[in-house]
Amino acid sequence: MDSYERLLDRAKAAHGSAEVFGVTSERRHVEFEANRPKNIGQNQSSGVALRVINPHGRIGFSSTNDFDRIDDLVDRVGALAEYGAEAAFEFPDGADYPSVVNFDDRVSDLTDDAMLAFGQTAVDAILTEYPEALCSVDINKSSGEQRLINSAGVDVGQRQTNSGFFMAVELIRGTDMLSIWDGIVTTSPINQYDVDNIVTKMLRRLHDSQKIVDAPSGKDLPVVFSPGGFTSTFLPPLLSGFNGKNVATGSSPLLDKWGERVFDTRISICDDPLHPMTPQAHAVDDEGIPSRRLDLVREGVIGEPFFDLQTAGETGKASTGCGLRGVATTPSPSTSYITMSGGETPNSEIFDGVKQGVLVEQLLGAGQGNELGGDFRANLSLGFLVENGEIAGRVKNTMISGNVYEALNEVEAIGSEPEPVFGTRVVPWVRTRGVEVATAS
Repeated sequence: MDSYERLLDRAKAAHGSAEVFGVTSERRHVEFEANRPKNIGQNQSSGVALRVINPHGRIGFSSTNDFDRIDDLVDRVGALAEYGAEAAFEFPDGADYPSVVNFDDRVSDLTDDAMLAFGQTAVDAILTEYPEALCSVDINKSSGEQRLINSAGVDVGQRQTNSGFFMAVELIRGTDMLSIWDGIVTTSPINQYDVDNIVTKMLRRLHDSQKIVDAPSGKDLPVVFSPGGFTSTFLPPLLSGFNGKNVATGSSPLLDKWGERVFDTRISICDDPLHPMTPQAHAVDDEGIPSRRLDLVREGVIGEPFFDLQTAGETGKASTGCGLRGVATTPSPSTSYITMSGGETPNSEIFDGVKQGVLVEQLLGAGQGNELGGDFRANLSLGFLVENGEIAGRVKNTMISGNVYEALNEVEAIGSEPEPVFGTRVVPWVRTRGVEVATAS
């Protein structure tokens, strides 16, 4: 009997229903700062969490990183459960879980020298074109394991590997400060193609940013969102409406919209934790519920919300297998791998027909406004003027605002080839109206 099983047995004897969740992980990284290698480091972490439902139906939770003191958790959660929330669920039985591959042994073979070389080639490529640039790079690899056991019979473990490449470039010219960033996370080891692809996109944005122009303003402008711009602008307020917590509290604007068409019929968005070899792929959530694909929006029609056990119980529904967490936190409704279907417009033609509009690439201060109601308002960290179907220059001191439920009903074009955004989102280019553009001038 291992330490997890002993802890579960003690918790069962003291409290009745119990769950033990443990994680171990290892991460190694290479960092560049101001164009030079700064640090090569390694982090190892492990922890275990205990959650119980006491005989009065209340939840107790605690965690520790000290495996020599995990038995202390039993008394601690008992005391906390006296003041805990009322459980709206029971711990699930074991189930047949789907098979999902998200582990690549080759990640461990990614050496420090290789990561240094990736970083150096990226920095050199930027400095060749822009010698005054300041580049920061983080290249990393990680692996981890987790295990979940409970008093109802669940005993399931998962392994995962990740590697990542992230780059930020700053150009400071007088009072003008330009900051551009991008990156990728993958289950397999990053390679030179991944690095070159990121650098190519960074150089394109730097090139397009050299000329500063005045931004147009108004609410009847065509506004183009790159995949990164779409993710930052629309997904936070959109997903808040599907979040089981907001559904359970009655604050979601979608409460009476399930099964109704709310968006343009070209909009289809899903969460697919079963997609193999993706950074957050998993066959089972962190509460022992089998994972499944969840259609949030299908051809403009609202699908279903994402629940964990507690929020599902509070609404009289079943968990959708979306209860995710860290060791130090209780499960909460969460998405894993968001994908949006492409449209019919080739990516290269997304600007066609735009006489004057704005391209949104990066936001600063996203999340302002009534996000639960679908509102968004943010300054553009990186945005461009589009004139006569081409990028005409970079705009400054520009803000966008609007409502996701309105903007995604005024879609003009959707790119045919969705692109990954930091490994956990895959979305297309989108051109829409109904987004207000305001400038400081």
